[in-house]
Amino acid sequence: MKKINNINKHLAIIIAVLIVVTIGVSYSYFAADIIRDGVTNSKLNTGKLKLVIDDEGISASDIAPIYDEDYEMLALKKNFSINSSSSDLNSCASIYLNISDISGSLKSEYFKYKIVSNNIEKEGNFKNASSNKKMLLVDKVFIENDKSIDYDLYIWISYKDNVDQSNMLGTTMKANLVVEGVDIKTKDDCANLSRN
Repeated sequence: MKKINNINKHLAIIIAVLIVVTIGVSYSYFAADIIRDGVTNSKLNTGKLKLVIDDEGISASDIAPIYDEDYEMLALKKNFSINSSSSDLNSCASIYLNISDISGSLKSEYFKYKIVSNNIEKEGNFKNASSNKKMLLVDKVFIENDKSIDYDLYIWISYKDNVDQSNMLGTTMKANLVVEGVDIKTKDDCANLSRN
């Protein structure tokens, strides 16, 4: 009888050790995976969702003013794409321009951007931009699983007659594109998503 109790004690200890080791290994792998994927601005992992920006750097210097209607031919142009590489998750994403440096005179209604894809065309200006801050370009972009969306981002100084824009010449802006997203079920869920 004493021998059976010793075997049961040893069996219980072995099972407890296996459970502790299994939980510890699983936790350490999961934590390392989150830390590794969280340090880059060009990738975002939530579950099985991965959003990737192909080319994220933007550097504009010595931009000459142009008429707004000529932006497609003469503006600084940046192509990029966002991919949802998951086989079973849709995503709802926001596209930001993380401005690391911008000349003071470019913080103007005349310094403009336009972002274009197959289903979106949005424009704005850099009047409220500031260094070391993210500026929202597009919010609530729905990306179906295993799909990709291509974008063109145009940046230019808008020429206006009778407006002295000489202080905007010889200036610079440096930024990179950033995507933030969450898993989502439907396009309607993305449209109704509230951001904190």
